[in-house]
Amino acid sequence: MGLVLLSGQAEAGLTLCNDGAARASVAIAYAADGVWTSEGWWGIEPGACAVVQAGDLQQRHYYYTLSGDAAFAGEGFRFCTKPGAFTLTGADGDCAALAADSRAFSHIDTGPEATDYTFRIPAATRAKQADAAQPAFDDIPAQAEDVPALMAAAAIPSFERGQSGEPFLVNAVLQGCGPTEGGEGCTFYAEGLRWIAYASGQSNPAAMEAMAALPVGAALMVSGDMIFFGDITVEAAIAALEPGDDAFAAQRAAMQGDWVSAEDPQSRVQIIGSEWTSIYGDELLAVAVMTLSVRCGEAEGEVLLGQLRMGYDPSDLQCYEVLSVDGERMELSYLPRGNTLVYVRP
Repeated sequence: MGLVLLSGQAEAGLTLCNDGAARASVAIAYAADGVWTSEGWWGIEPGACAVVQAGDLQQRHYYYTLSGDAAFAGEGFRFCTKPGAFTLTGADGDCAALAADSRAFSHIDTGPEATDYTFRIPAATRAKQADAAQPAFDDIPAQAEDVPALMAAAAIPSFERGQSGEPFLVNAVLQGCGPTEGGEGCTFYAEGLRWIAYASGQSNPAAMEAMAALPVGAALMVSGDMIFFGDITVEAAIAALEPGDDAFAAQRAAMQGDWVSAEDPQSRVQIIGSEWTSIYGDELLAVAVMTLSVRCGEAEGEVLLGQLRMGYDPSDLQCYEVLSVDGERMELSYLPRGNTLVYVRP
């Protein structure tokens, strides 16, 4: 494993940069000719970058993990690592057989034609140096009588949009607040994308407090600036927050929880908010962003369900027609083939 450290921006290959105030210890994973390899660790000082793959890139999809950051939860991907310097082949298999540990990883999409790429690790992904300044979301009381006052304060913009990034205004569905792979923050879904506002970032404190008091699935109108956009995840700074509109709230609520295929009991689904997790046996297959709309790709209908799997090609949109869903049974028609998938409660 070669280590190349740079100050500031990188020059070639795949480069990881540390924008935070603490040292980052990073490992990566990637597939070449069907074989998964993991490598680590690169110690990257604040303000520095490390070239972790030199020369022209041969893959589009890479994955990274951080050591020593308890808040790093990954995005549903797991690969093998070791405590010291390592290079492991077969890193997606039996980690115990490699005398290694299984760790959570997040995805990096370099794009379809990139020969070099720089990824900036979110500044909030740091091992606890700024924890005292971050709100403890678990300590915020989610009492119903508090919510109107919190929402009124959150509706007052804390900054003028466009100063820190691309301005946005989206009708969103709240996923919740708490630990993310980048530290404490609030997650919401809009326009088929996963949006995260970090507690240590530039977001309106009143908006962050309001989201922490709201239930998963709350419809919100969110405005602010896009700080970073990669794969299907957006790092956002929230300026203001208002009640939104979810035309599919009833279907979304009925879908929540655990499901099992009526044809194959090994095939299971867990739906929490706007996250659809596919499981087969004991293996986690994928976590997808779930969007309900009248459109999915080129298809139109009364209730269509779109899925964008985290860590996969963002253009790989899977579309279903929601034929029926209630508390005990869910029927979906996979488009464009039209075959019906039936799920029941376990």
